[in-house]
Amino acid sequence: MEILSFFKNKQKKQFVSETDFIINQGTQFRAAIESLVTLRDAAVEEEDELKIDYFFYTNTLEKAQNLEKEIQKKHYIVNHAIASHDKQLFVISGRTTAIKMMHETLSKWAGEMCELGYQYDCSFENWKIVPAAK
Repeated sequence: MEILSFFKNKQKKQFVSETDFIINQGTQFRAAIESLVTLRDAAVEEEDELKIDYFFYTNTLEKAQNLEKEIQKKHYIVNHAIASHDKQLFVISGRTTAIKMMHETLSKWAGEMCELGYQYDCSFENWKIVPAAK
């Protein structure tokens, strides 16, 4: 019985600590500001709407599937797969609907994605703004 308990506990191990979440949120807010500076230099204005590619990681299929279901409610493109760089992890990735490229909107989005990831024990790792089609 002790062996079964060990495996159950290992499987349920938390992936994102509260400290990791707080640090990541600060990182994502800074990334939003830096992205907006770059966009302004490229003549993208606050009212312009662009889509964003995003990436989360987690350590169980169940967590990946649960986050995927929640993101689908936002009408974003989303899927999950085994991470190519680490077969013990799962990546949840996709693309948002068009979002206004203003500070309040982008910062709010980044914060919500961090919180959503933390809620489902997934780390919101990376995102990039998709250039507008010309």
